[in-house]
Amino acid sequence: MSETIVTIYEQGVLRPLKPLSLPENTQVRIQIVAPTLPAKEERLRVRKALLDAGVIRPRQVTEPIQPVSEAELEKAAQALAAAGPLSELIMAEREER
Repeated sequence: MSETIVTIYEQGVLRPLKPLSLPENTQVRIQIVAPTLPAKEERLRVRKALLDAGVIRPRQVTEPIQPVSEAELEKAAQALAAAGPLSELIMAEREER
């Protein structure tokens, strides 16, 4: 008989969450499959292993990017609008080559 069950580990004992259909004193073989790490912790673990192996380099610390003001956004929008459609600009640039 083979069955997969869920248990909880309490005070040194694995306790099934549902009753088992086994006679008393039956020996069973147990394979422990613990829950995996959350995705973020798993990524950090993999990144550390790659750094330790020299496969990747540490990230360079950069200055934080400052938010763009509403006035700067408006100025950029006006410049883009005056230049015309981007597709036409790309085609014109390609023709110049």
